[in-house]
Amino acid sequence: MKVSSASLRRVVASGLIFAFTILPLPSAMAQGTATASEGISPLPDSPIEKAQKDGTALPLSLTEYTKMVLQNNLDIAISDTNEENRRLSLATAHTTYDPTLSATASTGSRRSVSNQATDSTGAGGSINKSDSINWNFQFRKQFSFAGGSLNSSLQTNRNNNNNINTIFNPSYGSSLQVSYTQPLLRNLRIDSNRNQIRLANLDIEQNEVQFKQSVTTQIANAQSRYWDLVSAIRNYDIQRKSVELAQINLRDQQKRLEVGTVPPIDVTTARATVTQRELNVISADDQILQAQNNLRTLVSSDRNSDIWKKVIVPTDQPDFREYKIDSDTAVAIALQNRPEIEQSRISVTRLNMQNQVNLENRKWGVDLTASFTASGTAGPQGCFTQFGVCQHDSAGNEIPAIKPGMVGGIPTVYKTIFTDPGTNWQISVNVSVPLWNRRTDIQIAQNEISKRQELMRRRQTEQNIQVEVLNALQSLESSRRQVDAAEVSRKVAEEQLDGEVKRNEAGLSQNYRVLEVQQQLSNQEYSELQALIRYKQAIITLQRVMYNLLEASDFSVAKGSSLNIPTLY
Repeated sequence: MKVSSASLRRVVASGLIFAFTILPLPSAMAQGTATASEGISPLPDSPIEKAQKDGTALPLSLTEYTKMVLQNNLDIAISDTNEENRRLSLATAHTTYDPTLSATASTGSRRSVSNQATDSTGAGGSINKSDSINWNFQFRKQFSFAGGSLNSSLQTNRNNNNNINTIFNPSYGSSLQVSYTQPLLRNLRIDSNRNQIRLANLDIEQNEVQFKQSVTTQIANAQSRYWDLVSAIRNYDIQRKSVELAQINLRDQQKRLEVGTVPPIDVTTARATVTQRELNVISADDQILQAQNNLRTLVSSDRNSDIWKKVIVPTDQPDFREYKIDSDTAVAIALQNRPEIEQSRISVTRLNMQNQVNLENRKWGVDLTASFTASGTAGPQGCFTQFGVCQHDSAGNEIPAIKPGMVGGIPTVYKTIFTDPGTNWQISVNVSVPLWNRRTDIQIAQNEISKRQELMRRRQTEQNIQVEVLNALQSLESSRRQVDAAEVSRKVAEEQLDGEVKRNEAGLSQNYRVLEVQQQLSNQEYSELQALIRYKQAIITLQRVMYNLLEASDFSVAKGSSLNIPTLY
């Protein structure tokens, strides 16, 4: 039987290929990290592997990283300080009811020439002299429980003059005045001062809602970035595995070239593929470094923090765990927790409070005032004089100028305030009737319109929340289906590569086809990884729109975050 030269060459090539296939070459589907196998250059360590070797690795689970963000994130810390400002504003509103005490002291002297024939000094054309010292105290206090106000004053003086008709000289006088005014109709239940306190308390409630919203947004962002880092690390492994497969293919093609079973172009193509895939590894390495910086930013309160010297190593893996919740439950949870609904309630409450004050101003003003006044007098003892002559009684004794209980100085004058008969009291009622108050009527009407608008906006917000939750649920379901499809595609790509390698080893396929299928497998592995990451992030999005991403304890941790920030001076 005649055998053609072409057939002979095919037989020889098949024999050589069979000889290479029985060598212990590593399977294309069972490659780990690069090793110093024969003909294969080891690949450099990944950033994670380098950190694990030099001790700079910082393993963190998603829960641990979330806690670090709650404690150290600057945006959360800034939001945390807003509460302190709101509480200071509340304290400022209460200062209206702080009591005030004021004191006044004065001294003076008066001189005047008398042009009367006989004046108080006993001689015409003399000089009238009068020296005085005064000191007064005033105390004021407003009360929040019923809108009343207390005013009191204590006035004291000392006078010294040359008037011959003065009973005693020097003389001391004092006067105590106390009055309390209580509104009986207008401003009894509420007034502008008490309304400011209520509004300040509402500001604290609103700040609490805004703080939770800020924390939820930051944590959703942080957890999404955590999975971005996981994706970057896994992508690096995928790209490095692709390089290893290309290196194995290049080694095999070089051996086949040595025996003359493949043309040089196949080796050149294999080498170009290795170079291209090494570039992909470099790009994947850069993605890891960028993802690391994105995570460090969220947990660093200082640019010199140790976190910038550490390499975060995520310990959570994007394993598929299905998250199930029905749409009705998800919408109900969102409507119960969303800050927009609570902010709308606060806005309506604010408008109602303002209208209460406006309605109060339309009432008649009826104020009850009770006042009490007491005065005291004291001075040195002397005789009763008339025209400068001391007067005597029938027994020849000097007539005293003042009662014995009034003899003395400042202590005596204060004592005689309540013992001297110079006391007065008064009760009065003041009524004021607003005849026309169009400004108040207009404000009431405007507030009612604003209230109706706010209620309509709340209904619109509820619908938007419902749509947002339903869209998040739909995205979650789509992501789940993409995970299933990506897993099937990856398994098919693995089977195709395994078959293509075997076909190539048997001489039934071309080298470029092996490289193409290798790339397809890398693409499918990356697609599956992205599908898993998108599913994790879809869960985060759904929890964020339902506003149940964090527990109450997490907000408690975030509350003290501003205390963890070092003072930067």
